[in-house]
Amino acid sequence: MIGMATVDYLYVLDEHPRADSVTRALDHQTVAGGVAGRGAVAARRLGGETRLLAACGTDVHAQVLTSRLEAEGIACTWVTYDQPSQHSAVIIARAEATRTIVWLPQPMADARMTARLPTFLEGVDVALLDATDQVLATAALDECARRGVTTVLDTGSGRPWTADLVARADHVIAPEKYVVRKTGRPAESAIDDLWAASRCAVLAVTQGRNGGVFATGRALPGVSTPDDRDARGGPECRGRWAAAPVTAVDSNGAGDTFHGAYTWALARGLSLAERLDVAAWSAALKASQLGNTAIPTLDQLEAARRAGGVGLVRSSAGGT
Repeated sequence: MIGMATVDYLYVLDEHPRADSVTRALDHQTVAGGVAGRGAVAARRLGGETRLLAACGTDVHAQVLTSRLEAEGIACTWVTYDQPSQHSAVIIARAEATRTIVWLPQPMADARMTARLPTFLEGVDVALLDATDQVLATAALDECARRGVTTVLDTGSGRPWTADLVARADHVIAPEKYVVRKTGRPAESAIDDLWAASRCAVLAVTQGRNGGVFATGRALPGVSTPDDRDARGGPECRGRWAAAPVTAVDSNGAGDTFHGAYTWALARGLSLAERLDVAAWSAALKASQLGNTAIPTLDQLEAARRAGGVGLVRSSAGGT
């Protein structure tokens, strides 16, 4: 996992506070977050041999962040910058099932951090990246290409350089808000155009409680290669997946969990249908409780999928 890791301070209220008010929290947790950070937690709990390369600052928030992730058994490589460390205050309004996030950004990568990539990527099968830091993501894609490491990219809501990263990643996972921002259309009508503009094997667009849609391309058995794709005019296969049937309590970080679980399943060699189902169930289970408490282990995931009438996902090991 390469990219953003942060610490989230979660506060549960009945409703979002009014201006100049003082409101007592109904519940509170401190958890590791960020695409790379929470994604690493999700992959590790499923049983992955998980590494994290991320930046942090030098204050108390950095101490909280590093201790939370290292306690999960994740092999962390931290590059420290002498500045306030990234963290977020997340206000969850229980009555409305909505959230408000106030955040301080992570330190941006320099040559000290990108120089860590060759050693960090030794023995890695699949790397999850985010689009937060252009320098880091670009350098990571370069090094992964040199080493033949499969990449999974989270687009986030989109930055000026995101399209360049999408064009180079093997698997792309985007929230629908990125698709709407980029195309002005919902995912169902835009996914073919987005897929045609990329070079990815799989493009998946998450739609929260509505599941998501996907298109597949290169590197899948029986699927067209980039060279013959243009002549055929569209993706070899497209479809959608359903969200798992749970009651959401805290959706903050469900997307991060989806990405980490998908990356774990990809490293295990699971089929696309299995990868999407594992990711969807992991994200839904995470959202069923406050914080990271319900990000599942493999046994918990299998029990939930059995109860929902879905098969097990045992397979060979691999590293993320």
